[in-house]
Amino acid sequence: MPEALSPGLAAALGALQGVTEFLPISSSGHLSLAQAWLGVDPEAAGHRFNIVVHAGTLLAVLWVYRGDLLSLIRALLPGGEARSRRLLVALIVGTLPLGLALVPAIEGAVVAIEGRPAWIGVSLLVTAALLAYSHFARPRGDDPDAPPSAPQALVIGLFQLLAITPGISRSGSTIAAALGLGISRLEAARFSFLLSIPAILGASLKEVLEIVGQPTASAGDPLPYVIGFVTSLVVGLASLRLLVHLLVRVGLLPFVPYLVLLGLAAIVAG
Repeated sequence: MPEALSPGLAAALGALQGVTEFLPISSSGHLSLAQAWLGVDPEAAGHRFNIVVHAGTLLAVLWVYRGDLLSLIRALLPGGEARSRRLLVALIVGTLPLGLALVPAIEGAVVAIEGRPAWIGVSLLVTAALLAYSHFARPRGDDPDAPPSAPQALVIGLFQLLAITPGISRSGSTIAAALGLGISRLEAARFSFLLSIPAILGASLKEVLEIVGQPTASAGDPLPYVIGFVTSLVVGLASLRLLVHLLVRVGLLPFVPYLVLLGLAAIVAG
């Protein structure tokens, strides 16, 4: 019998999202595995609940990088910093590949994978491979702390598109791509999380529009959704700062063994 989404379970899933959204271990993969293994009713806590808790972590990014966002706004005005304008162009270019995620066939495939632990396990192993690769990348160029160029941003954006697959970490894949392009660890993290803003915002708005377009469809008790949102926000603030600290000091390699073990467990458990 599928389990309903209780407030306690919603808080646990929201905390899980808050931790895994920023640590490079795939929040969507962890949420989908947790819901599948706990037997949670997919109608109560499936793709829609995932979007809600992702919105909580979006607010965490907006708060932590609020200074960068203000600089991006100023870049639109006369006299804005050239560095901020380059970053703004890079973010726009890096977001463009996500347009392919709106293709119905691709969206349907992503939703289908959310309910298949074995496929999520394979995706977790892909994430592990990306993180292992990134550990050996070294900063290149005259200014590795500069924002990505437009071609670099496009490559990073394609990796973000890949990460719509549950089990492939968005932060892990985009940071790994940036590091592979010779961008410094701190700038790679900053660009990755700023790039997540339009991605998560777009997915959240799309879900809201679908809800508005189906007024007769009920998402159930709204309280668990609120609890999941708040919990993901609070935990997300802490985990975002933690990841930036770990990335600068030791890189992403420490997460690889965990991802390999979890990925293999998901494949075996099926």
